[in-house]
Amino acid sequence: MKALVTVMPLAGHVDPITGLVADLIARGHSVTVYTGSNYCERFAELGATPVRWSAAIDFDEEDVAATFPAAGRPGRRGMVAMTKAVFFDTAPGQVHDLGRELDRSPADVIIGDIMSMGAGCISELRRLPWATVNVLPFNSLGKDLAPLAFGLAPARGRLGRMRDVILWQAFGAATLPFKRAYNQARIQVGLATDPRMYGVGLVSPWLVLATGCPSLERPGAELPNQIHYVGRLSPSGGKSGSTIPPSADPHVVVTQGTHHVELTDLIQPAIEGLCELDVSVVATTGRRGHTDIGVEVPQNAQIVDFLDFRSVLPAASVFVTNGGWGGVLASLAAGVPLVIAGGDIDKPAIAAWVARAGAGINLRTGRPKPEAVAAAVREMLADPAYAERARQIGAELVTLGGAQKSAELLEDLAETAEPVRR
Repeated sequence: MKALVTVMPLAGHVDPITGLVADLIARGHSVTVYTGSNYCERFAELGATPVRWSAAIDFDEEDVAATFPAAGRPGRRGMVAMTKAVFFDTAPGQVHDLGRELDRSPADVIIGDIMSMGAGCISELRRLPWATVNVLPFNSLGKDLAPLAFGLAPARGRLGRMRDVILWQAFGAATLPFKRAYNQARIQVGLATDPRMYGVGLVSPWLVLATGCPSLERPGAELPNQIHYVGRLSPSGGKSGSTIPPSADPHVVVTQGTHHVELTDLIQPAIEGLCELDVSVVATTGRRGHTDIGVEVPQNAQIVDFLDFRSVLPAASVFVTNGGWGGVLASLAAGVPLVIAGGDIDKPAIAAWVARAGAGINLRTGRPKPEAVAAAVREMLADPAYAERARQIGAELVTLGGAQKSAELLEDLAETAEPVRR
């Protein structure tokens, strides 16, 4: 099989794709990876052929505003501007680059992370089988449930159904700028506009490899049958970050994630709240070379820029996080319960899912008070049910097959050139 993989040059998108690429290469397949210059070397080390963004405007995820100044605006305006610039405005350039690569070396299948707009567009233009790797929590976009962004349980009765109608209208209005940007990109590459709700066109009708598991899905969700849960795609290769052995037990890991990393949001209140607890704390800022968090670091805490979660999480008792999907899955795969301060985009929904599944506590804000973090950690340490539920979900993630199962499904797609149904 000759696979052309396209992945956004963002750590949360690249990490799971590396595990899949490594497995495909181990099976003897030829893999070309199209991504930003910051990640080409990492894929080359795995044995893939890297192709860097060229016509697509490349950027540094640690300073997106340097390339796209509007992305530096505060609040929702900045979030919308960043999303539009990074994911939609780069799509025509992605299609140009991918077309040139396919002319040079034809592929049997296109594999794209869900926010790589170029993958779906080039699939339509070239009539090639296309698989989506959903590195985000899955949103079925079915009207039988409230939109994922609201993190709500299924509605009950007539009033509940009315609630969902209103929420879907709100979702359509809130995502209208993204739908417009998506259709503008399609027009630029010679495709017709997509009249469907925003998000539907990002999901391949051929095959979707959905990270996560049914236990983290909203009850009652009915997924299209080309969608397959594959558990967690474990990262492969790359710089792993610091490895810090716990100095005391219990051991608490704190992360702000790699985007929207304002230290006042979670790192500072977590450090301040946990300073008087009998725990060992290690916090990661998610910013290369930055370990100054703006407050005095207590004796029971250590601050690093990046952590090797693969070695640190197995020794952890609690994972305090902003709710990034990759970190959540890494924690659950290690059987570690979570305290989640989900502040924006999909994170409030993730926090609600994990809490509903019994494997975490939802702080219901992206900027918690120190005492709220301390209370949640204290409760989690006192109640073993959280850890037990995290271990159960971790086992479920493993049984879904990860990269191995994903590779098998991709082989089916390449061999049949037909949608791969459950």
